[in-house]
Amino acid sequence: MRYTSLDIDNLGYKVSYLFFEKQLPSLGYSVRKPQIEYTEDILNMLKNRSKCLIIEAEVGTGKSFGYLAPLLQLQSVDRGGFSVVISTGTIALQEQLMEDIKLLKDYMGLSINPVLAKGMSHFLCKSRINQRYGKQTNKPDWINDWTRVSEYGDKVDLNKLIPDINDVWGKVNVSKCSFRKCAFFSECKYMELRDRMKKNNSVIVTNHDQLIANAKSLKVGRNPLFPLDTSIIIIDEAHNLEEKARNSLSESWGLGEIKDLLYSIGKFLSRSDNYEENEKTKERILIRLERVFHNLYLYCIQKSGDDDGNDIQTFKIELTHEDEIDILIEDLNNFNISAQLLDVENDELDDTLYKSEVLISFLNDIIEQHNRIYWLEMKKNNNKSLRLNSIPKEMGEIIHNYLFEVIDKPIILTSATISQPGITNYDKYDYLINSLGMDSLTTGQLAVADPKPSPFNYDSNALIYIPNDLPSRKEKDQYKEAAFSEILRLLKLTDGRAMILFTSKEDMMDVYKNLRVLNLPWNILVQVEGSSQNEIKDQFIEDEKSVLLSTGIFWEGMNIPGPSLSNLIIYKLPFPVPHPILDYKSSLVDDGFSQVYIPEMLIKLRQGLGRLIRK
Repeated sequence: MRYTSLDIDNLGYKVSYLFFEKQLPSLGYSVRKPQIEYTEDILNMLKNRSKCLIIEAEVGTGKSFGYLAPLLQLQSVDRGGFSVVISTGTIALQEQLMEDIKLLKDYMGLSINPVLAKGMSHFLCKSRINQRYGKQTNKPDWINDWTRVSEYGDKVDLNKLIPDINDVWGKVNVSKCSFRKCAFFSECKYMELRDRMKKNNSVIVTNHDQLIANAKSLKVGRNPLFPLDTSIIIIDEAHNLEEKARNSLSESWGLGEIKDLLYSIGKFLSRSDNYEENEKTKERILIRLERVFHNLYLYCIQKSGDDDGNDIQTFKIELTHEDEIDILIEDLNNFNISAQLLDVENDELDDTLYKSEVLISFLNDIIEQHNRIYWLEMKKNNNKSLRLNSIPKEMGEIIHNYLFEVIDKPIILTSATISQPGITNYDKYDYLINSLGMDSLTTGQLAVADPKPSPFNYDSNALIYIPNDLPSRKEKDQYKEAAFSEILRLLKLTDGRAMILFTSKEDMMDVYKNLRVLNLPWNILVQVEGSSQNEIKDQFIEDEKSVLLSTGIFWEGMNIPGPSLSNLIIYKLPFPVPHPILDYKSSLVDDGFSQVYIPEMLIKLRQGLGRLIRK
């Protein structure tokens, strides 16, 4: 960005006075004092050339316009222009931001290129469609019709067009891409979107996964996913950045994946001179692999023990060194695909070689116990779901290296729920600062702003109720029965108009089934499979007295204003499911429960409560 302090001062007047006090009300929006203060903090950060700003803005502050208005205006007055990347944790907020950006673009007459940059699995793949339907005489109508309703083949646009889309999608989306080697490359809509993502003077709305993927590309010297003229990054919903980074940097292997890899290796080695010897080696590895996973399954059962009435659906057990893994690695090294097939050129072979090297490295690391955490993960009563997992221990250090060391652009981290109780602003943001490795930034580099309180009058407009006579959750059946009775009583008080938030799908479906059989006077809705919930959310809003049961995505990012959501019921305090990385973080402090698990729970609880009052 090429701007002066005078540019920022002029922009401050233009945005704070003209836009918020004069123009925004004409669009039907209320002007809020915390919103103007929020914008001023961002402008001061840019004026002072700070590297990073942390700023909380509670529900109702209007933080989206608070950062969009000054940055889009600055984009238009900057000499030469620049690009902005906005990263969020939820698709719901990404879609809302695109609407806000387009509104401001038209209203302000700005010349910008807004792009919603999702991962490849959100888009149709013409090559996979051809593989699946190419030889059929009676092809589904949507194959020829989808371009009418979607520019890039985005699943969100196609939900109503493709029957049973969730059953079909995994077979026709862009699961992996061969790029220029694909026969459909020149007409690929996903490739068009990727090209558009790299255009200068753009506003890229993306997710934390892609932000981290872009940072990883920069770290190893690859071409970035986003425009080269990116000059500022907004990380909205910064409260879940660590979790998203954790997911993208973890490694995981299941028995089925390893078997598939072995069969792929065997397919290529069938061309070698040692075919019979290779087949014997493969069969020996498969037998040993089954034995290793069976032993790990027994170990997992032993360690998980009785669930004591908890509703944990996936056990996570620390993985110790399994002796047979040493022999398995030796066998895999002998099953040497690369040494026997160096003269073969094939994309699938390249992919197989890469995966085999990653697997052997993964297994070696279990033995050597590098600076990573290893654990077994298994769904309750499902031994086929057993997986071996690993993740770096020092997540804060890695996030710092990827974001605050490699990226030399101003970064703004914001959310409605990133502060904790404390005296100074540094105290209030301490958990976030340490989790994201920002504690190594100097005072001049790191700016922390006063948290912006919600302008909503909760004392007058909301009532919190906590029943004090429910059984302990350890008495699982008794608790479920009493909680269900309490839910029914609360639904009657507001004549429906309620959303019930759960922390587990099992609890959600139990309550849903029990409500459905009672022939209640309200439409009982339940969250659908898939990432976008727009259709079920719209149903809930339009049918004022309906009841929506939900988990996951509905805890945050969902904007449901109006009387349809008059009653928010939280089934259980959202403490995080025990996880090896959280246990490790807890081991580094005096009181892990108070210093790790309670802050994590409070973030999620505040996000859930934020769904209730939106205007």
